[in-house]
Amino acid sequence: MLTVGSFITALAIKGVIIANAFLPSGISGLGLLAYYVYPALSPGVWIFVLNIPVFVIGWFFISRSFFLYSLYGMITLSVFIEILPWTVGFNDKWLAVLAGGVVLGLGSGISLRSLGSTGGIGILQILAKDKLGIKVGQFSLGFNVLVLGVGLLWLNINEVLYSLAMIYIASAGTDAVQALFNQRKMVLIITSFPEDVSGAIMARHGRGTTLLNARGGYTGQERTVVMTVVDSFRLKRLEATIFNIDPAAFVIIESTFSVMGKGFSVPR
Repeated sequence: MLTVGSFITALAIKGVIIANAFLPSGISGLGLLAYYVYPALSPGVWIFVLNIPVFVIGWFFISRSFFLYSLYGMITLSVFIEILPWTVGFNDKWLAVLAGGVVLGLGSGISLRSLGSTGGIGILQILAKDKLGIKVGQFSLGFNVLVLGVGLLWLNINEVLYSLAMIYIASAGTDAVQALFNQRKMVLIITSFPEDVSGAIMARHGRGTTLLNARGGYTGQERTVVMTVVDSFRLKRLEATIFNIDPAAFVIIESTFSVMGKGFSVPR
């Protein structure tokens, strides 16, 4: 996932962002700003060099696993930026903003689903949160405002404002990718055949169930409610299973952003 995320991020940086003199967020944005001011070093080398002091600090304060995965992510990102040959031309700057933001958000979102990051600001965000109590979003906003503010000294104000719009789109894209990976459906099933429904869910769909004791508010009758959690791709098959067993079942489906535990996301 780190390799794929790094490749897509590098594709956005090399193919769109550099060609339009934009600035992405984080250390990559700082590295490209240094490249625009002093182009003797290539963009990949600048990003690699500026990440070195961050990783030196991170060695003492973050877990070795996260450090090593992030080191791998940073190296692959820098290498991909160096070797990718493609540049996409746009006649309209806003098309470049949209394309750069969407592809950058996709790459960042995939990278963040791994056990590390592509380096730089991800490490700084963890340190700021754990050591200073600064929220991740606040730190990211402050860092990017600082980079864009410095960028005004060398870049056209239009490019800086385009960069701001692209960063906003990339952030939304990253959140969308995270939601795609994390979103699950919690299903509550009120049925006259709870044991049959529960057994079918476990046997046919490989999902665990929980049986909840409940009482009808109107009838006062004791009932058993079946609760399970599935991803969106299994939902229609689950519905078919339920209603084949009990056509009169009452099913409540609720979106949940994150589920942690065995079979889903494991807390790290």
